[in-house]
Amino acid sequence: MSRVMNWVKVPRNKVVCWSVLITLIFPWVFPLFHISTAVRVGVLFILINMLSALWIGRTIRRHHLSWWWLFVLPELFTLMVFLRYKWYAYFFAPIYLLLGVLAMAKD
Repeated sequence: MSRVMNWVKVPRNKVVCWSVLITLIFPWVFPLFHISTAVRVGVLFILINMLSALWIGRTIRRHHLSWWWLFVLPELFTLMVFLRYKWYAYFFAPIYLLLGVLAMAKD
């Protein structure tokens, strides 16, 4: 168990774990709460994922990670949209990438 905890403490692994959690696991858990689809999309896609994209950009800047780590969240999100959601959700992936770039570039 300590090896797993040490693995998660590494900044790039935090980015991967958080991206997997919010893009692949949350969409399967949210329907269990019997919330309407519009609220789920608003909370998950707009609030949680956009704030996470900003956090990932700041983490990349703070820990001097490679720029391509910005693509983890949008790619996993695109995979989940392909598996579960409608075509309009594809428009969120470039927004997440742009927010990550802006957070990374901010001084």
